[in-house]
Amino acid sequence: MSIHLRRLAAAASGLALVAAGTGALTPSQAAPAHRAAVQRLEATLRPSGDPDGSGEAHFTLNKARHKVCATVEWQDIAAPDSAHIHHASDGGIVVDLGGAVTGGSHCTTAVSKRAIAKILRHPGAYYFNVHNSTYPAGAIQGTLRR
Repeated sequence: MSIHLRRLAAAASGLALVAAGTGALTPSQAAPAHRAAVQRLEATLRPSGDPDGSGEAHFTLNKARHKVCATVEWQDIAAPDSAHIHHASDGGIVVDLGGAVTGGSHCTTAVSKRAIAKILRHPGAYYFNVHNSTYPAGAIQGTLRR
């Protein structure tokens, strides 16, 4: 074997060892964002019924545990009595988070893995709606986003 070929073989071996030792994943090897075990989403809440209402909602979704948690802050609306994540196309309730409106964080484990996977795959296809007795169809709402 010539000196040139030996050097080339040694360089290729060294490069292979360095590449194998990094353990770094290329973007195509990394799991898609919607497949991570726990995901966080949020929504800026704007008037849907109450003209001066506003708020923020923060969500943690855990597909493995069938769990969705929400922390909600609101301003300038009558006391909320229920809150839900709805599918935007048909308005159907996908996740009931009624306790989230009492303040602090509220979780529900009554959510299928499939429903959570769909929300994580397309968060913009869902919205969070806070209801009260003055605006039973919804006082404030916001589209989910990462």
